[in-house]
Amino acid sequence: MTKDEIRNFLLQGTLTGKLGTINKDGTPHVVPIWYTVDEEDNIVFNTGGESVKAKNIRRDNRVRLCVDDQTPLFSYVLLDGIAQVQRAQTREIYKWAKIIAARYMGDDKSEAYGKRNSGEGEILVKIKPVRIVGQKDTAGW
Repeated sequence: MTKDEIRNFLLQGTLTGKLGTINKDGTPHVVPIWYTVDEEDNIVFNTGGESVKAKNIRRDNRVRLCVDDQTPLFSYVLLDGIAQVQRAQTREIYKWAKIIAARYMGDDKSEAYGKRNSGEGEILVKIKPVRIVGQKDTAGW
């Protein structure tokens, strides 16, 4: 995929990301996330500040994100990056939480989900891509 194709793929529909972080004992931790892409092509998501992924990122900020389309002909993007917990004000977290919620739950529910996902203890995380691989139509001839 080209850079534009990768960006378009990452922002298409409601595909979730599967975020891989490194546990304290070195084992992988993988969870689905809702996310968006900012103007600098960083992956942006929010999470609870005490979640396993947040703790893992604070300890070792190397991450991998896989986003895949599970409809034929099947496509995916695999991204290695450096995650940074943003020191954001509640209104900044709310801004991004609302954008992300609109994508996954629709505009009519974005405010409610935005408020829920930017409350006490929530953090904002940005992943700066280091390496990206995109493959489209993997089941094609």
